[in-house]
Amino acid sequence: MEMKKSAVDLTDLALGIVVLGIVVSVGATILVNVRDTNDAASISYNLADDAATGLAEYGNWFKIIVIVGVAAVILALIFMAFGRGAGTVGQSY
Repeated sequence: MEMKKSAVDLTDLALGIVVLGIVVSVGATILVNVRDTNDAASISYNLADDAATGLAEYGNWFKIIVIVGVAAVILALIFMAFGRGAGTVGQSY
């Protein structure tokens, strides 16, 4: 009996994107609250402001991360459908 290959599992990709979104949004909220409770001239204000700005810039990359993830899934499906799997021995004529 021949076993078929299973399709690509999207659970890891979806879970990773959700966790990344939660970490960035909660981290940015905490950093903005820390920034707002300090004086504008203090070191902790500048540090929290720079970190919040960095997380905001990182959040701008979500679209690209999702596009690359979806492209990887599509390529994996194409290679599974048309390509031979690793270790499969074929004969050329």
